[in-house]
Amino acid sequence: MTLTAEQIIAKSASQSKELVAKILKAKTAVVTSHVNPDGDTLGSMLALAKVLEQSGLEVTRVMHDEVPEIYQFFPDQQKVLCSQKKEDLEKIPSEFDLSFSCDCGAIARLGSAGAIWLKAKTTVNIDHHLSNPLYGDLNWVDPNATCTGQVVKELANALEQEGKKIATDKDLASLYYITLLTDTGGFRHSNTTQTVFNWAAELIGQGADPSLIYNGLFNQIPFRAIKIIGNALNKLELDTIKLTSGKEISIAYTYTLRQDLEDVQAKDEDTDEIVDHIMRIKKLDMCLYLREGKEEKSFKGSLRSICQDIECNKVAAHLNGGGHARAAGFNPTAKSFDELKTRVYDLISRYNEL
Repeated sequence: MTLTAEQIIAKSASQSKELVAKILKAKTAVVTSHVNPDGDTLGSMLALAKVLEQSGLEVTRVMHDEVPEIYQFFPDQQKVLCSQKKEDLEKIPSEFDLSFSCDCGAIARLGSAGAIWLKAKTTVNIDHHLSNPLYGDLNWVDPNATCTGQVVKELANALEQEGKKIATDKDLASLYYITLLTDTGGFRHSNTTQTVFNWAAELIGQGADPSLIYNGLFNQIPFRAIKIIGNALNKLELDTIKLTSGKEISIAYTYTLRQDLEDVQAKDEDTDEIVDHIMRIKKLDMCLYLREGKEEKSFKGSLRSICQDIECNKVAAHLNGGGHARAAGFNPTAKSFDELKTRVYDLISRYNEL
């Protein structure tokens, strides 16, 4: 059953005091992020780790992937362990009092780090997605929050009310700012509000450098990434999908083969900016981007929309994914790009029946 925003907030509120109490009694914790990390999941994970450490916990930072090259300017990123590397697994304790997932809609989205997350005596789910099914033993999910970093800040405030002194130094302010800048698309998306700018101004006053962070996130793309972006844009096609309501929407589609990546020695993370370039097309309603995965018949998909008739997360939910109304991702299996494209287009056309 899909919960409403009000139901999610109510359940999170009912569990918040118990979560704070457990943090106050805990000694160890692990924090994790979703696979194919973006700035919000990694930034909020690192911010939460700093908050928990200031609360007296010994914290392990771990995720499925290695830290992407473009995020290696984040404070504390060097402390993140990769759950796919044997030498890192040997550094991870066998159990924890608490485990925290950040900005993640399902345990499966934690990848190999999910097994570590499940080892804790109490699992905790920290997120801001409306599609989150509240899979943790305890959940702090706020669909009204702009980013998961904002939810971490809410938790930090609750700990302060219980007597913990959580100092927002330059590093913590920078991590919060990163999550905010990421999930507003550089203050471009519709979730950019007065509250967003007020918090951004506060974080700048606490030491976050807006120019450095913006350039680090958006203006330091490796040459190989530019090549793979160009490859995808060269294959771009424009289509029209007719909805069951009779309305027609315009959609752009492109894809990346595993061989395309290998030809220019590109990494999966180098494809992250492709959808942003596509959505600059005039009078476009949606875009679909597909990338061939490392395993046979595996794919990574991204949906973006400015069309009020289609919420991306509802489509992605039928493809092993989730996200936001205007931006979502999914990790399906399929026989081919064409089969998967047809499946996505069919879901969009039947959106009112989903």
